[in-house]
Amino acid sequence: MKIELVNKNSDNYSKLLAFVEKHNVFFSSMKWTSIYSSDNLHQCAILNNNNDVIGCFVYYSFKKSVFKFIITPPYSPNIDLFYVNPAVSIVGANSFNKDLIQLLVSYFESLKVPYININLPYDVIDTQPFIWEGFTSKVRYTYLINLSLEKEKLWDNLSSEKRKSVNKAIKDKVVVKETQDYKLVYSLILKSLERNDKNRNPEILENILFSFSNAKNSFAFVAYNNDVAIGATYCVFNKEKAIYLFGGFDSENKHHGAGVQCMWYSILKARELNLKYFDFEGSMNANIERYFREFGGELKPYFCIEKIRPTLNSLLNLKGHKPF
Repeated sequence: MKIELVNKNSDNYSKLLAFVEKHNVFFSSMKWTSIYSSDNLHQCAILNNNNDVIGCFVYYSFKKSVFKFIITPPYSPNIDLFYVNPAVSIVGANSFNKDLIQLLVSYFESLKVPYININLPYDVIDTQPFIWEGFTSKVRYTYLINLSLEKEKLWDNLSSEKRKSVNKAIKDKVVVKETQDYKLVYSLILKSLERNDKNRNPEILENILFSFSNAKNSFAFVAYNNDVAIGATYCVFNKEKAIYLFGGFDSENKHHGAGVQCMWYSILKARELNLKYFDFEGSMNANIERYFREFGGELKPYFCIEKIRPTLNSLLNLKGHKPF
């Protein structure tokens, strides 16, 4: 078993694309990966001894000063590690998982970069090989809503505060509409990102909304008050779940219930699409976590893997900050 970095000129590129399409590996798909510069986005195939593709993942690299950084691709929830485990016994399956994660560790170690920070999918729970090689394994959380529940049950699972917000918006005649006007969605998202000083990858954001988005992979809702757009939500989806990526609102024309109402409509849209889950993607910010929690999802942990080389760590400690 081995890991191979592939690009459009690689012999195994077509096999990787076929594997991704067969297993619907969303954030490794050609359409999603095309939102990134090929200089920064790296796709990897995991090959068995017969040179068959049995897995894949992606990561993102960039330089800052003289240092190179490897991170989860911006706006992707994780490195989209997916693989097919051929073992039939519990011991065999666990051993295969361990060997594959050890292979992943060896690959990232071989890159010899001073900083690595990647999120693993929440179904990848064995991080021991990373820990054994000096990486830090941190637990983070997202919320998943089970969309098999009836609409009434989903409504009942909302906190009383969220239900009141939606009802208040309806009473105040705030109107929510699904939209394909991504320029409008972009303008509202941008206002929120700039307000929070988080607009670090504007070109990627533009590519998502203007090149990637269509009715087969995403949806957006906009709230209007007196015909003025005041809030928006944007989600992507695959065959199994919808993932909330962005939200935005106009601070000069805001309504307490606009964002909540947009999110509620997004949850209902995901259910109408017969998806299994609605994923909030997670946040370690206490206020955002509470906001997500009150929509009634199940808390789901996932792991963030990090390693900082001593030279860079000393410099960052001297300056009193980390790169993210």
